[in-house]
Amino acid sequence: MNKHQKNNTPVKINELIREEMERQMIGPLALSEKLNIGTSSVYNFLEKSSLQVSRLWTISEALQYNFFKRLADQIDIKNPIDSRIAELENEINDLKKERDTLKEVIALLGGNR
Repeated sequence: MNKHQKNNTPVKINELIREEMERQMIGPLALSEKLNIGTSSVYNFLEKSSLQVSRLWTISEALQYNFFKRLADQIDIKNPIDSRIAELENEINDLKKERDTLKEVIALLGGNR
């Protein structure tokens, strides 16, 4: 994205940060002290709808809140690994049923004497 393009992300990170600050009852001065930056820098990023990853990382650490997870949860993208995990879980359940059935057959045939 170049300087002249608008940020069209549906999530405004500054609003999420403000929301968490309010929830924790932390003001800009307290956050600036936690981040070891000037209060004007806090006001500056609270006005921007996007932030650099490194800045968001330090804010997440300072507030002990995972903004990255919150953002990831809002992105509507299916993780291909999730469907594979579901397939494997189904296969495990099927194999357990098959194992139990085979145990019953062995018992009926007089096995395990």
